[in-house]
Amino acid sequence: MKAHLLKLFALGELDAAILEAQRRLKVLEGEVALVERRIAAEKDAFAKRVEEHKALRARATAKAHEADEIDEKIRTYQHKLDHDIIPYKEMEYLKEQVEFLRSRIDEVEEEAIRLMEEAEADAEKLKADEAAHRERLAKLEGEKDELLGKIAALKAEIEEFRKKREAAVEEVPAHLRAHYERLREMYPDPIVPIVNGTCSGCHLNVSQTTVDRARDGEVVTCDNCSRFLYLESAL
Repeated sequence: MKAHLLKLFALGELDAAILEAQRRLKVLEGEVALVERRIAAEKDAFAKRVEEHKALRARATAKAHEADEIDEKIRTYQHKLDHDIIPYKEMEYLKEQVEFLRSRIDEVEEEAIRLMEEAEADAEKLKADEAAHRERLAKLEGEKDELLGKIAALKAEIEEFRKKREAAVEEVPAHLRAHYERLREMYPDPIVPIVNGTCSGCHLNVSQTTVDRARDGEVVTCDNCSRFLYLESAL
């Protein structure tokens, strides 16, 4: 009977190892998901940074284009004033426009130059930002690869445990195996020690007869929760 107990105990240890490995696997998969979210956030943040630079460059280009359009209008209006024969009212209107546009173009050109200088400075900063972004991304990808490596190793470990379990379960007599599998569906610990006369699974007292039988190495179960019981001294 002690041999049966030892086989049950070995099976229980394998199942406990599988459960622990699966728990660790779940933790690692959670860590991968977290790193993937950080990677996505990093990419989104840099994409936003690039769009901000493009917007700045577009404003600078638009302002320079506006200055060119004003300059073209001034040239066109001045050419009419200098070379065309036009009505007096139109001449006065064109003079007013030329005067207004000349007062406006300085402001627009200054703004265009300021924006272009800002865009050029930002382009240099963007290069540094991109380098830092790539460094952070590489670090995150490295963390992810390391986690995936651990996951692969852990999955291989679980598969090895399962192969060992397939062999171990065949060593357990059918009636004990059936009871063990029913217990495993209910509890994560189907085999527990007797501690100070109590079942360490349900924490209720067990009979002295059960304790004595366990001391002799027999396969016994708890009268309350039906778990398999054993005494450390009997193993």
